[in-house]
Amino acid sequence: MKPTDTPLTDHPQNTPQETPVPNSQGKPQEQTQNHLESRSQAASNASQEIQQNLSTESSLHSSTDSASNPSTEPPRSTSADSAPTHSTESPQSTSAQDSQQPPAQVSSQDSSQETAPSAAEPAKTLPYKKIAACTAAVLAAVLLLTYLGVSIYFRSHYLFNTTINGQDFSRQTVEDARAFFAGQADAYTLKITESGGKTEDITGSEIDMSWNDSQALDQILKDQNAFAWPMEYFKETYKEITFDISYDKAALEKKVSSLKAVTAEPIQPQSAYPEFDGNSYVIKPEVYGTDLDSKKLLKQIHESVARLDEEIDLQKEGFYKAPEYTAESPKLKELCQTLNQYCKASITYEMDIPIVVDKTLISTWLSYDADFHVTLDEAAIRNWMTEFGRRYDTVGTTRPLTTPAGKATEVSGGTYGWIINEDVEFPALVNSIRNGEVVTKAPACDQTAASHAPQDWGGTFLEVDMTAQHMWYLENGTVVFESDVVTGKNSTPTPPGVYNILEKLSPTVLVGNIDPETNEPEYRSPVDFWMRVTWSGIGFHDATWQPAFGGDVYLWNGSHGCINMPYYNAQELYSILQLGTPVVVHY
Repeated sequence: MKPTDTPLTDHPQNTPQETPVPNSQGKPQEQTQNHLESRSQAASNASQEIQQNLSTESSLHSSTDSASNPSTEPPRSTSADSAPTHSTESPQSTSAQDSQQPPAQVSSQDSSQETAPSAAEPAKTLPYKKIAACTAAVLAAVLLLTYLGVSIYFRSHYLFNTTINGQDFSRQTVEDARAFFAGQADAYTLKITESGGKTEDITGSEIDMSWNDSQALDQILKDQNAFAWPMEYFKETYKEITFDISYDKAALEKKVSSLKAVTAEPIQPQSAYPEFDGNSYVIKPEVYGTDLDSKKLLKQIHESVARLDEEIDLQKEGFYKAPEYTAESPKLKELCQTLNQYCKASITYEMDIPIVVDKTLISTWLSYDADFHVTLDEAAIRNWMTEFGRRYDTVGTTRPLTTPAGKATEVSGGTYGWIINEDVEFPALVNSIRNGEVVTKAPACDQTAASHAPQDWGGTFLEVDMTAQHMWYLENGTVVFESDVVTGKNSTPTPPGVYNILEKLSPTVLVGNIDPETNEPEYRSPVDFWMRVTWSGIGFHDATWQPAFGGDVYLWNGSHGCINMPYYNAQELYSILQLGTPVVVHY
């Protein structure tokens, strides 16, 4: 660019202000300033106060420009591409000006414009701050107007999250609520849900229902703080009101009394209770039944109709008479624990087949009263012990057997066998149960036998077959000795039964009963080998006076009841026989 291509003004010191300087977007600063000033003008229209401030700042800016550039001539473009400007000055004046400001000075000014801002540049940045302030003010004004507008809105509308009688009336008017509840009354139905899920309805038409305007809806609106709507947006407001509902109370009560839930034969409630399930006591759940509290129900229905409630669940809301105890009752749980403590006991009696007294049997002996006090039925335990003794006491009972000769028969009577001492064992059993003991034991006995098998005399015993007039001695089931014998005659028979050897004497004298006429013993018989069976005088012994043994000798020369044996046989038996050996005597 040549200096002579651009006409100079009379104020060359203002040239930097009037010469366009590129801004950050590459646009002339003059265009940027015009754009910002138009935004400023728009903002000033939004607020009178902001416009005044902007006018004041603009005046100050104009004064600054006038002081630095008195000429009112608009700035001229220095671009080489601009159209030539026609000056009114003479060529001589132009030459004079050229001579006053050489081209080098113009070049210096161009360089100054590109490298550093002029002294007037800070005044040009002032609109940015004004625009920020204006924008903030406008935003604040908009927010304030919005807040006030919404607050005014909520003076006639319910706030956010407002629920009345279960219905959401957010941002609705009182008239909206009235219309809704009036419609509800017109089509009102109260559903009664019974036990088992059955339902019955009470309709508004059945009770001549009508809805009268209520001031409660207005009061809810009055009570709310419209200016607190921002906070209410995050809160829930629940209101329950009773409307001025009119209906025929007599018709309602008649309808209630006709409900099947009221007229049906009620099932009485049952409390939960402990039940033995075969392993332990568990709580059997309660049963609520269908026995209604009619007075309570009628009162609730009146209240529900007044509120326009839609449903009453008889069971959930507790209209059925409740059981006294439920499965969660602490007293019931404690009772169950106590019962199970008794059932921990297990007493095993060592019999031929073990007899076990455990939870299965013990549970039948347990009971509890209305106060949940547990009782162990000792009378029942006593009866069980008696039956236990009767089953396992074998003295005098009939036992089956097969003789060494192969004859099947049975034997009854005698003094040998089991006798359980029930008087001792009963309290021991009761204590074991109360203490929850686990024990294995033999029962307390007054008398024992070799085993609890049907032939409780075991495998080592003496056997006398009075029909065969023969005897055997067995050890561990094997015959080791046998002999013919002579038993009692018909007038003094040998008593059948199971006995045991009570005494062994060698020698001794057998003395008979005292004869009342002579006051002397009926006999005195010396013997060498005596093996007593009963304390009444029955036993095995040698009988040297007998002419023979076996056969039918006992019929014509039978004994006084003893078992007569040949001398040497009696001697041999005496030598091998032990005290206590069982003796089985039968026909």
